[in-house]
Amino acid sequence: MILVKKMGDFGKIYDKTKFTYEGDKIYAFKPQPDRYLSCFTKDKKIIITNAFWKKTQKLPPNEKTLAIKYMNDYFSRNQGDK
Repeated sequence: MILVKKMGDFGKIYDKTKFTYEGDKIYAFKPQPDRYLSCFTKDKKIIITNAFWKKTQKLPPNEKTLAIKYMNDYFSRNQGDK
């Protein structure tokens, strides 16, 4: 994914139409028409928690709930990454 590579190369994506903070430690990469929800580890690894096809402007609550669930699962299995 080009946006992940861009973040790796430059450190931050400033374009809010392509990358946003969604709250609760969840971030969204937004290549059209997809959405990739993710989180970061303490050593700045990007963990893609889930992805979906964008159908509305707002983030569907069930997708964010899934992302939080998967993030918590990842961190519970990888205690050193928190």
